[in-house]
Amino acid sequence: MISELGAPGDVTIRFSTDPTGMNWLRSDHPYAAVSTPDGIQSSVHMLRDGDTIVTTVLLGNATSKTITTAVGDIGITLPLEDRYYDETDDYSIERHCNVHLFCGGTCSWALALRMSGNAPHLGLVLTEGALADYSTSRDFVQYSNDRGCFVLHPEAMEFAPGQTHTISWTIFPCDSRDDFFAQAAERSAFIDARWDRYVAFPGETAVLHIRPSFTPDQGNDAGQNAPVTVNGIPAAAEPDGTYTFAYTPDERDEFTHDEYRDRAGEHTFVVRVGDRTVRTRLFVSAPLDELTAQRVRFIARKQQYRGPDEHLRGAYLPYDNEDRRQYYYAGDDKGNVVNDYNAGRERVGMGLLLAAYLRELDRGIVRDENGDLLADVSMALSGDLPGGEWKPLRDELSDSLRDYREFVERELVDVETGEVFNDAPRDNSVKRLYNAPWFAELYVELYKLDGDVEHLRVACRILRWFYAGGGSRFYPLELPVLALCRALEQADERDLLDEMRDLFLTHARTLAGLGLHYPKHEVNYEQSIVAPAASVILQTAALTGDQDLLRAGFEQLRVLDQFNGCQPDAHLNEVAIRHWDGFWFGKRKQYGDTFPHYWSGLTADVFDLAADLMDDENAAGRYRRRAEASRRALLQLFFADGTASCAYVFPFSVNGERTHFADPMANDQDWALYFIVRHMLDAE
Repeated sequence: MISELGAPGDVTIRFSTDPTGMNWLRSDHPYAAVSTPDGIQSSVHMLRDGDTIVTTVLLGNATSKTITTAVGDIGITLPLEDRYYDETDDYSIERHCNVHLFCGGTCSWALALRMSGNAPHLGLVLTEGALADYSTSRDFVQYSNDRGCFVLHPEAMEFAPGQTHTISWTIFPCDSRDDFFAQAAERSAFIDARWDRYVAFPGETAVLHIRPSFTPDQGNDAGQNAPVTVNGIPAAAEPDGTYTFAYTPDERDEFTHDEYRDRAGEHTFVVRVGDRTVRTRLFVSAPLDELTAQRVRFIARKQQYRGPDEHLRGAYLPYDNEDRRQYYYAGDDKGNVVNDYNAGRERVGMGLLLAAYLRELDRGIVRDENGDLLADVSMALSGDLPGGEWKPLRDELSDSLRDYREFVERELVDVETGEVFNDAPRDNSVKRLYNAPWFAELYVELYKLDGDVEHLRVACRILRWFYAGGGSRFYPLELPVLALCRALEQADERDLLDEMRDLFLTHARTLAGLGLHYPKHEVNYEQSIVAPAASVILQTAALTGDQDLLRAGFEQLRVLDQFNGCQPDAHLNEVAIRHWDGFWFGKRKQYGDTFPHYWSGLTADVFDLAADLMDDENAAGRYRRRAEASRRALLQLFFADGTASCAYVFPFSVNGERTHFADPMANDQDWALYFIVRHMLDAE
């Protein structure tokens, strides 16, 4: 029975097939509340037919003059329950969701996946009007635990005096991503447009597959008014009724729109079928070998401290790309500690990247001839190289890594006891369990680089210290279970291997026992709590063959899967939801969705690990492809000149402040390139 709903602020959305009775709307923001410029009036109408809800927003010019609106002038709230707290203080992943928004024209949509992975999920598909972007309105009192209320922004419009425009969408329950797209096609004139890759390299062809849910009008023989176009170019009709469009990045291409740098950057493609549109984004990265060489060179020359502070000498520090200088800040003498710009913690990612890259050079996976040519005399004379002299790339990086290791052992790691310090000089006034596994991983990488077994012994001391401090109930990012155990086996360190294996097994069984009841960490709940759970459990299952752990790891995988986006946009496709990192690590100190952020790579590694453990080859192949897409998305944080960004703050605005920018601080993002280089080494 069709019924009209009440005022927007009084609406709840519950699905009849949902045993939990979850309300998909958060109660602290009204649903479909409209903000407009003066002179534009609005009204909202809602109809319910069973579990289907239709919302229609009418916008009209009430003045005697034409009004044009820009993107952002009009906002419509969509307060879906995507946050890591609620008013009951009884946070549940059964009553909250991960929202994947796509504001890309007339075929915009939203898919809210219940955090637990249990259906029904919520689908929303636009049926009239066009959306261009979204903003978020956050409760800053909740710090990193509130993603915010979403605010949908229609595309720029012109209103003649008295003219009205309509924005309308349909909400419905769905069982999965595939079910969502099938229902979207049934409920609207929908265009399903998906690239076979969203990050491409020059000379690499990306193919856009287009599936309209309706029959396009046929054009004439000259190709004008073609039924399906991409940036005005006719798409190729396929025998199965779909269309394809191939794009190969090339300097001569004239129809691409480059948002940023010279042909290597963000490109926008608009699919048009009649009056229906989809705006997709593809990112063209500099070639991976050149990009990585420039980045490690930049770290060694620009981000390694060589100043007068004897405690920081050799450290890899954040770098402000606007001021073009290193940045270090750890708080004041009154006890106000700031950890995310210090010389320890996540910055170890730079050391890991250099160690792994040197292994690539040694094994011939990449070559340094081009790098040698770039390290020319003019750079030496300008003081860009340490000592003012030219050096081959490998020698330069080796010297840099040597200096960093000296800094680490002087200031951050007690190699005798395994204690890991939060910052220099051996400062553990803030104790943080995340740090220890990262430095254990660094020593595993050093062993792989030079074969010195003492590095493995240090790694074991670090992990012994980690577990003595309560690590078996902790959800660590990047615990090197398999890497360390395989290295110990190779080095014939049997006693250490048995000890570490027992510690890892206890840890994995503890996390498996906790299941989906995640304890609060630095954030109440997040992708980088679930990913470590899946990683530790599945790595240990691979190590031991324990089938109970395997089943528990796949349960974690299902929950982790809900964070990853499936939108046709390089910023969003196979990128995990994170929404606070720009505030803690960036220069702008701006909260908001960070698409991409480098810890998305945690999910990619879990996908690959899970694929290795699957009996179903088709499912394993899908997860491997998704892992590759997730890793590639991270390349958007790196630029051809060697600079980098710690986070891309994606929304149009956050609490009214304009965003959608790559933060100018290079800080901790080099974990992303480390994941990519490590994967290349493992594959080789």
